[in-house]
Amino acid sequence: MKYLFVLQYPGYLRYFDTVIKGLVANGHTVATGYDIAHKQPEGVEALAGTPIVDLGTVPKRSSEWNSLARGLRGTIDYVRYLDPRFHDAIYLRDRMRKALPPLMAPLGRLNTLSTATTNRMLDVLHVCERAVPPSETLTRFLKHERPDVVVVSPLVTDQCPQVDMVKAAQALGIPTALGVASWDHLTTKGLMRIEPDLVLVWNPHQKAEALAYHRVHEDRIVVTGAQPFDRWFGRAPSRSREEFCRTVGLPADRPIVLFVGSTASISNPEAETAFVREWATRLRTELDRRALKVSILIRPHPYNSAHWLNADISDVEYAAVYPRHAANPVNERDRADYFDSMYHSVAVVGINTSAMIESAIVGRTVHTILDPAFATTQEGTLHFRYLLPSNGGFLQAASNLDEHVAQLAETVRDPEAGRSAVDNFVQSFVRPHGRTTAATPLAIGALERLGARGDVPAITMPRRLYPVRFMLWLLTCAATGYSDPQRLKRQLALKASRWRKERERNREKAGRKATKQQAKREQQKAS
Repeated sequence: MKYLFVLQYPGYLRYFDTVIKGLVANGHTVATGYDIAHKQPEGVEALAGTPIVDLGTVPKRSSEWNSLARGLRGTIDYVRYLDPRFHDAIYLRDRMRKALPPLMAPLGRLNTLSTATTNRMLDVLHVCERAVPPSETLTRFLKHERPDVVVVSPLVTDQCPQVDMVKAAQALGIPTALGVASWDHLTTKGLMRIEPDLVLVWNPHQKAEALAYHRVHEDRIVVTGAQPFDRWFGRAPSRSREEFCRTVGLPADRPIVLFVGSTASISNPEAETAFVREWATRLRTELDRRALKVSILIRPHPYNSAHWLNADISDVEYAAVYPRHAANPVNERDRADYFDSMYHSVAVVGINTSAMIESAIVGRTVHTILDPAFATTQEGTLHFRYLLPSNGGFLQAASNLDEHVAQLAETVRDPEAGRSAVDNFVQSFVRPHGRTTAATPLAIGALERLGARGDVPAITMPRRLYPVRFMLWLLTCAATGYSDPQRLKRQLALKASRWRKERERNREKAGRKATKQQAKREQQKAS
């Protein structure tokens, strides 16, 4: 079978490289395409040596519907945050306002509505989405590539063009799947807007999110575990502790406390630098006072590291920034280096990042401070709450620096103290089928079963939605500047002709189907 993976950009390969390699190992052909092929190009290193077909940038919708489709999807993405369940998600709602088209900008004045009102608005918007026709450009693209299965990710970014890819595939009867890439994607971005045939999620939490927020049918959801994290289980360090300490420039006779950075959207670069400097200085003073001699290692996020390139922390004794350059763990060398950073540390501290979960897999106790500077990007996001003990999480969360230092001191004295909470979280959130059951084979199996089903019934728009499509098309004409009456008249005549031909084809198809069914009934009666 041929699997086509359509990802936002090559950096997403770090989430699916093990799945793609497994499909290739099982004898399948895999092609990859991207919405933005030039972004995070180093991501292709994750598939080095794997025989795949790289299609580069996939085509985009290139019709008069493009602006309306983007505006409609941006409106859906904002309206979801009017749900009272997102009342405290100020950061997420503010970020999504930019997706609103000018016509819907007044919606941006609203911060919350009732659940019933939000759902009614989403119902109307989803009907409009169903009335937007599949892209002819993408239909031709898929007919040329002839994949047996189309896999997309993330599908939920604001105004995501992958909606058109799924819609075109469904119109051709090609099975579609969404691979949820990260732990926050179903609650920090937009909605799916269109339901794929298969949705691969990590755990029961994400399954609940897919059901509650994205309206996915339960029989289309498969819980596999977090396949991007399989690589951290059962792994050994690539260097001894002494070698690692020499590399990062820290003494080998002191325990290391590791700070892991977050993305720029979660942790503003200036705020992060100021916070870490204050944190490191205070930590050094207080732990020294407790006769706990530790080193501090600051590991910047690979896509939020520029502010650390020339940062001077020489005034903080026994502290180092490593690596100072952006090191995205997509190749084996950088992955080994990243793992060693977690493995050789006694405790890990972060704001809100997947590195906190990865550190838990390695068996480290993870700490955070619920700092006001990051309030909207910590407890103001739904996914962060899964890490808190009140929700079954493992995070040692302090409300201030004094409490944080006291918690860290206990971890330095007894690194195993919080191990049971860490292990319980890893099993429930990362590997829900058991700690020894890897997620990658389960994801591969689900995709192979989807492909084995063969072509699924092509999805066509119900006839009752034709008036909706016509009204949307008129709105599109107005929005794209069709002010010439003669041009509009020609467009209307062309559209009417296409609709008449489509109606005739549907009637002929229905007639052939009825004839076949009648012949089958007569054959059964004769036998």
